[in-house]
Amino acid sequence: MKNGSYLFLSVLLFFLSGTLHGEAQTKRALLIGLGEQADKSWARIHGNRDIALLKSLLQKCGYRDMQTLINSRATKSAIVKAFEKLANNCQAEDEVYIHFSGHGQQMTDFDGDEKDGWDECWIPYDAYLRYGNHDDGRYHLTDDEVNVWLHKIRKKVGTRGKILVVVDACHSGDATRGEDDEIFRGVSERFVLPQKQNAPFVRKNMEQWITLSACKDYQRNAEIKTTQGHFGKLTVALYSLLKKDSYILFYTNSIK
Repeated sequence: MKNGSYLFLSVLLFFLSGTLHGEAQTKRALLIGLGEQADKSWARIHGNRDIALLKSLLQKCGYRDMQTLINSRATKSAIVKAFEKLANNCQAEDEVYIHFSGHGQQMTDFDGDEKDGWDECWIPYDAYLRYGNHDDGRYHLTDDEVNVWLHKIRKKVGTRGKILVVVDACHSGDATRGEDDEIFRGVSERFVLPQKQNAPFVRKNMEQWITLSACKDYQRNAEIKTTQGHFGKLTVALYSLLKKDSYILFYTNSIK
């Protein structure tokens, strides 16, 4: 996970940048959380709880155009449609918050934009743990696909628009409970696609938004256990930060 000072600085820059040119036109959010999967081979996690934690706070802070996809509603096609709707609705200077809490997995890279040969994927409800008849990889949401939608959103909101992407998942690790009863949001097992040879490496497009990830692509992301149950560590950190400093981080955009 990013350290506390970097998390605070990134969020602060995101929510305060609008003060330089006036209040954002519209605050929009896409919240995706999974606590269950169609394929029961995945370990049970609690990404759906993260969305419930954030939704009410975002509403209080002026987010009116908000899409939420929870559990079985968060299929690959539904997520893509939600991205499409968000991109279509966005206008210049909008403020966009995108959150994914769920499993992450690495999958064979066919585009050649990964030096290690593996794409990092968000796992929708209908994605399977292993390659087979049920899933040949089409239900995994790759970082390449997310990148395409984020560039479309950036084009719509313009240089003065703001985009924050929060990913409370892991792209590798162990999806079973550990010795300390930890729950991990990802697997060490990769989704391997059959191919004859690796794709030649090509350079990725530069990000034009702020991304906060719970861990590196090779690290595990364990959930945190609270009195209210299990939640994502990054989500809890972000929620605690914004709840404590919500006036500073959110409402300064309204000060003229």
